[in-house]
Amino acid sequence: MSAMPKSLQRKNTSSSPSPESEGSGLRKSRLNERSIMAIGTLLLYIGLGAYLTFHVHYYSGDSASRVANAYYVIFGRNAHLGAVGFVWNPLPSIFELPFVSLYSFWPALVSKAFAGDIVSAIFGTIGVLALMRILNNLRAPRFGVILIAVVYALNPLIALYAANGMSDLMFVSCTLASFSGVLDYLTTNSLSRLSAGAFWIAIGFGMRYGAVPFGAFMIIGLIIGLLGRVKPSRWMGAAVILGAPVVYAGGLWMYFSWMIMKNPLYFLDSSYGNLAQTSTGTYVTRSTTLAMHHVLGTLLYVGHFTFLFWPILLGIPLTAFFLFGTKRDPRAAILLAGTLGAVTLELIFVYKGSLAPWDRFYISFIPNGILLCAFGISKVTKSYTDFTKYLIWFVAVLVFAAGDVGTVLSLQTKALGHPDGRVIDTAWAGKIYPVDPFHSSHAIIRYLSDHPHLTVLVDTFRGYSLVMRAPHLNQFVIDSDYDFQEILHNPRGRVDAFLVPEPSGVGKLDAINRAWPGMWSGHVQWAILIKSFPNWRLYAITENAP
Repeated sequence: MSAMPKSLQRKNTSSSPSPESEGSGLRKSRLNERSIMAIGTLLLYIGLGAYLTFHVHYYSGDSASRVANAYYVIFGRNAHLGAVGFVWNPLPSIFELPFVSLYSFWPALVSKAFAGDIVSAIFGTIGVLALMRILNNLRAPRFGVILIAVVYALNPLIALYAANGMSDLMFVSCTLASFSGVLDYLTTNSLSRLSAGAFWIAIGFGMRYGAVPFGAFMIIGLIIGLLGRVKPSRWMGAAVILGAPVVYAGGLWMYFSWMIMKNPLYFLDSSYGNLAQTSTGTYVTRSTTLAMHHVLGTLLYVGHFTFLFWPILLGIPLTAFFLFGTKRDPRAAILLAGTLGAVTLELIFVYKGSLAPWDRFYISFIPNGILLCAFGISKVTKSYTDFTKYLIWFVAVLVFAAGDVGTVLSLQTKALGHPDGRVIDTAWAGKIYPVDPFHSSHAIIRYLSDHPHLTVLVDTFRGYSLVMRAPHLNQFVIDSDYDFQEILHNPRGRVDAFLVPEPSGVGKLDAINRAWPGMWSGHVQWAILIKSFPNWRLYAITENAP
C-alpha cells in the first residue's frame, strides 16, 4: 500500500514557511476553486433545467413520476411517507420533498416537475466536485483538474441528465463520490474516506438498483488491490466497512417493502416493475432481440455504447496495464472493477431481454472513461519533467473534449442516441420538444376541473401526469391511498367514476385493467362510459357495482 506522502510527515524545523502552511494554502486555493466550480455548475444546471422546462417544454416522464410521488407524500388524500412508492428507489422523491413542499408558492415545482430538475442539478454538481477531488488525488496539475472538470460538466449527456430530474446522473455522481473515498483510502489509509466511499454506495442504492453490483465489484476490486499487500485482517475489515452500508440500506428497503407491501421483493416482481414492463414487449427492438440470451451478443450490444465516450477505449487497457503489469497499483483494481460494476445490471437485463434500448443506461462510460485515462496518465507521467507532464495533461484535456464531440456525434445515430439525441437537437435549436408526456392528460384535466365534485379512482402508474397537474388532488383516489384496493374492488357509493387507460403496452399493468379487464371495452355491466379521451376512458360507477 502506498505510504503517506513524505511532505505530510515532515516537521517544521525552520522559520521558513512550513510544509503544513504551504499545504494549507494549497488546500484553501483548491477549496476556492471547488467553491467557484460548485456555484457555477449548480447555476448552469438549474438554468439549463429551467430552459428545457419552460422554453423547450421538455419533460422526462420518469422524472415527473418521481416528483408526483413526492407530491402524494405531502399533499395526498392520505399523506404519508409510504406514498413515495416501493417499485423505484425512493431517494430522488425524498430529496424532492423540500422543494415540493413549496408547491403552493410555485406550482411549477410540481406541475412542470421542476423540483426534480433542482435535485438532479445538485447531484450533478456533487459529481463534478467528486471528479475534481479524484483528479487531485491523482496529482493532476491544477489547470488539468479545472479544465477536465469543465469538459465533463459540459458533456451534452451529462449536462442533460443533470438538468432533467432523472436518477441516472444522481447515481453516477454517487459512484464518483464513492470512487473518491476509496481512492483516498488507498492513498492515505484514512478510514473516514473509506467510510465516505461506502456511504455513497448506499446513497447510490437509494437512487438506482445498479448500486448493488457496483458495490459488489468495488469490494472485489478493493480485495484484489490489497491482497498480498496488507494482512488479511486489514483487507477483510476494509471490505466489511465498504459493503456494510449498502447491505444495510438494501435490508431496510426489503423490510419496509415486506412490512407495507407484504412482499420483500416487491421492487423486483411487482406489477409495475422493470421486469413487468419489459415483458409487455413495449421496448423490444431488433438489436435487443439479437442480444437476448446470447453472451457475445450482449457484450457487443453493451460495448457499442462505449462510443458515447470513446476515450474509455483508451483508458481500459491503460489502467489494466497497472493492474497486471510490473508496476501494479491497487487503485487500478478499484477503477476497473467499479467501471464494470456500474453496467453489470444492464448486462444482466440485456441478456434477459429486460432492458429498454436507451442511451441513458450507459452514461457511466463518460466519467469512468475520464477516470481510467486520468489514472493511466498520472502513472505514466510520474517521473517526467513538469513541462512534459503538463503537455501530456493538456493533450488529455483535448482528448476528453474530443470525447464530448464524440458524444454529440453518437447521439445523432439512432443506435446510440435514443431518445436523447432528439432532445439535445431540439434544445440546441431552441424549438419546442414534440413529445409531451402530459399530452393525454390535458383534456381530462379540463373536464375534471369543470366537474370538481366528481370523485375519480385512477392508478397513478399511468395517471401521474394528470393527478400532479389537476387543480384538485383530493378529487382522486390513487393507488398510494390506504383504501385504494378496497375501493377498486368495491367502488359502489365510494367513488363516482373509474379513469381507465387503454390496455395496450404498459397500460396492461394498470390496476383497473388488471382487476376489471373488460372495463375498457365496455364489458363491465355496472360501469357506464361518461366520456372518452385520447388513450383514456372515464366510466361512471352505477348502483349495481359491488
